[in-house]
Amino acid sequence: MSSHQAHGSGSATTSATVLDRLSPSGRLLGLDVARGVALFAMMITHIFALSDEASLPTGAAIFAGRASALFAVLAGCSLVLSTRTRLQTSGRLRDAAPGVLIRAAAIVLIGLCLGSISGLLAVILVNYGVMFALALFFLRLRARALFVLAGAWMVLSPVVSMIVRAEFGLEPGYLPMSWFDLATPVSMLTDLFLTGYYPILQWLSYILLGIAVAKIDISRHLMALLVSGLGLFVLGRGASWLLLNVAGGYGALVENSQRLGIDLFAALFTGSYGVTSASSWWWLAIAGPHSGTPFDLLSTAGTALMTIAVCQAAAVLLGRRSWVLGPLSAPGSMPLSVYSAHVIFLEITRAAIVGDPTEGTGTAAEQSTEFAIHALTFVLIPLVWKLFVNVRGPLEAGIAAVIRSASPAPSTAPGSPGSPTPRRPGSGV
Repeated sequence: MSSHQAHGSGSATTSATVLDRLSPSGRLLGLDVARGVALFAMMITHIFALSDEASLPTGAAIFAGRASALFAVLAGCSLVLSTRTRLQTSGRLRDAAPGVLIRAAAIVLIGLCLGSISGLLAVILVNYGVMFALALFFLRLRARALFVLAGAWMVLSPVVSMIVRAEFGLEPGYLPMSWFDLATPVSMLTDLFLTGYYPILQWLSYILLGIAVAKIDISRHLMALLVSGLGLFVLGRGASWLLLNVAGGYGALVENSQRLGIDLFAALFTGSYGVTSASSWWWLAIAGPHSGTPFDLLSTAGTALMTIAVCQAAAVLLGRRSWVLGPLSAPGSMPLSVYSAHVIFLEITRAAIVGDPTEGTGTAAEQSTEFAIHALTFVLIPLVWKLFVNVRGPLEAGIAAVIRSASPAPSTAPGSPGSPTPRRPGSGV
């Protein structure tokens, strides 16, 4: 073989390796792309002001509540994809449970560390870890049952939350979970499940929806996901509008909010702190970001389904050229690492650009500069890491290594005719 041929062969091999790392065959790349969308949308809500000087919502408010909901639905998808091989091999949930619990514990520990150092964000990881552990009880359910259960959970869990919070006089919590909360376990559990920024009682519905989505052939049901998502969005926002503007809810909330000193405009357009006030049942009629009402959950679940459908459709249409989605799919394939780094990096950039993080988000120019830094950082570093170091992010790879060492692969289930048919690799953390 001539040196020219050898060089050409080597270049082709290198190109194939690059393509395989950015667009691996059989992987649900659309889920990675959707995670990338969720990550950068969350960065927008973390960096840009959600309202202007006139108290009107800015463009960033479009992503408020929707980015984190998408992230949560995708977390449910990851749970199924990361346990699929073990469940197929043995057919026993107890063989998949150790890996799920190890992953959940690791996420909780990372979340407690980030919550202890972050003064700017309500870190969601502790809530995710607990929800991962709870999701084990639902992991064996079929997709149809899970879709029904997720929908019912979105409608009923806010009602249960309202009853419990009203009965015991519980107020919303405004601080992220940290190691210091372990000193007050009752208060910590109350915030985690009922009064925190991401109350598990309501947010578990997103995880259930994500589990259901991952149990169907997503690529074959893209139109169904898109139409279902649009239907949920219209139902959530439309029913809320009717209750507030036709049934008289808005007037009742104006009176209630003025009496109690609640910012109604913020609750409707820029965000609550996870739950609404329990002072009136009319609060459950709003669909504002992070309000935890049935209409908030339904509408944000709808946008999550639509985003997943669009992202997977893009990956399918591009085929082997889906490597062009790398700026989104690379960070989306390592969400835990990128999210954790963003939380820490935000403290650094806010101090460097704004000067004093406690002063707020800074001017429009400062916000744009800060976001540009974050966007470039968390596109370039994941791309370089994935191409030259590991297809998994550092935290994802570390957790996977612990799971492999602590929970050996199970043997084939008794009575099965042999090893299961290979399936597509998971897109999970």
